[in-house]
Amino acid sequence: MRLNHLLASFAPVALLLLSSVDAHADEESSFGTTPARSKAQMQEQARPQPAAPPQAGSPSATQATPMSIAAESDGVAVDSQQAYDSDTNRRYNAPIATDPPGDWAVLHAGLRPKLGTFGGIATFALAHARTERFYGGFSLSAVRNDAGTHIGLAQIALGRNLSDSFGGGVQLSITENRARNFTGIGQTALAYNRSLDMVGVTQLAAFNRARTFTGVSQLGLYNRTDKQFAGAAQIGAFNHSRGDFIGIAQIGAVNATGPQVFGEKESGGKHAFVGIAQAGVVSTAHGNFYGLAQVGASAFTSNDFRGLVQLGALGAGAGSFHGLAQTGLVAISKESIGLQIGGGAVALEEHTGIQLGALANYAKHVDGAQIGVANLAERVRGVQVGLFNHTKSLRGVQIGLANHAEDGVLPWTALLNFGFGDVDDDSEPDFDHRQVKVGRNGTRRDY
Repeated sequence: MRLNHLLASFAPVALLLLSSVDAHADEESSFGTTPARSKAQMQEQARPQPAAPPQAGSPSATQATPMSIAAESDGVAVDSQQAYDSDTNRRYNAPIATDPPGDWAVLHAGLRPKLGTFGGIATFALAHARTERFYGGFSLSAVRNDAGTHIGLAQIALGRNLSDSFGGGVQLSITENRARNFTGIGQTALAYNRSLDMVGVTQLAAFNRARTFTGVSQLGLYNRTDKQFAGAAQIGAFNHSRGDFIGIAQIGAVNATGPQVFGEKESGGKHAFVGIAQAGVVSTAHGNFYGLAQVGASAFTSNDFRGLVQLGALGAGAGSFHGLAQTGLVAISKESIGLQIGGGAVALEEHTGIQLGALANYAKHVDGAQIGVANLAERVRGVQVGLFNHTKSLRGVQIGLANHAEDGVLPWTALLNFGFGDVDDDSEPDFDHRQVKVGRNGTRRDY
């Protein structure tokens, strides 16, 4: 008898501290969250379904059952007429509300708990926890932990954590963390972190992915953002910001900004690296690069490079280079301003500055100097120094064993050649082709 009294006195306290194990046998597939589900699928599943016609002997459509009311409170769509009739039935026939209370408790434990709203310290699940709204310390599940809204210190699972909206501390798992909207400290997993819009300190896993990342760093073997990275650094074996990178550095074996790792010139220059440096074996910007240095065995920018140094041990390339030095076994750009240094230095259009090529230099137009074994240009305004120098139009000096300038003092010379062309700009017409008109007052005008 004393044991019965003891158990009876302890029961209210036990119910307060630890709710009963969930006994629901059915599982609503729409309960909780599935971040990978498409928007169209969610809208389709949220669309109200037509109510089934009443069966003979069953309550009429105007008499809602407590089960239908409970389903509505759990977020399952019901027919609007049925909901209205349910409200009318409660108002006149049931003065005491029949809606189940929220799942508020201090602690909750279960095998496969399915909760509407939890507020307290923690929830525990041996298999699969599903909570629509969690407000508390932490939720722990041995296999999978799903939450519609999770506001707390941690969402922990040995398997997977999934959340529509996460705010607070960390998602921590062995295999996978997912959140549509993450605002907190970070996602940490051995395998995979995924978020659509993340504001936090870090994503730490073998594979980290976010549509937009705003925080400190992504740390892993493969780090990817689909729209924008705004933070300190991406550090890993392969770092790819498929949109814009705004931060300090990308550091890894392969670093890339823009839709493609290697891509042709992007019209409009939509994507850009804005920071201090890309440093790795391969560093590329499919778009524009604005920073101090792009360094790698291969360094490539499809549009404009504006910085100090582009250094590619094997090759350095840019659509347009504006900086101190572009250096590589081959340094190539369409237009360049600064130093081009390499085994071969190539400016397909304009080069302003100095080309230093151990073997050869080429530029369509040169304003400055070409120094190398062989120097080739269509127009030179400056100096060519090498074993062989060639240009069609020369205003300056050629120094080499063999010099060729079509409009030079001599077309071919050894050691030294000069060019003193009268025309400094190809767009300026020769005087011989100008039209001269004399006005009434005797003045002459050239056209």
